[in-house]
Amino acid sequence: MRGPKRRYTRYLVNRPIVAQRVYDEMSVSIRGRWQSFGEGGAGAQMAEQLRTGEVIRLELSPSLKVWAAVRYCHAFYHGFEFVLLRDKQRADIKLLCSELDRRPTAFA
Repeated sequence: MRGPKRRYTRYLVNRPIVAQRVYDEMSVSIRGRWQSFGEGGAGAQMAEQLRTGEVIRLELSPSLKVWAAVRYCHAFYHGFEFVLLRDKQRADIKLLCSELDRRPTAFA
């Protein structure tokens, strides 16, 4: 049985990603690898387990850093939903998706 249709197309990705837990006076980096990506969020295998509901900062590229909420966690695989996006970040994510769409690796 198939689940509900997703709002955004997801793309297979195999790139490094850095998540940051941000505290009042410091941040802690957690390394991982993207495995899926779309306009609404990303899926990644992380070096540490994060808590569902936790909001972290994801470094998608050196020039694109966004806030994301952990929506689910299966062992070390995490599903992130982008939150609090600015218009420029949303445009950059759409551009990245259009670049990924040119490859034959999109899945619904």
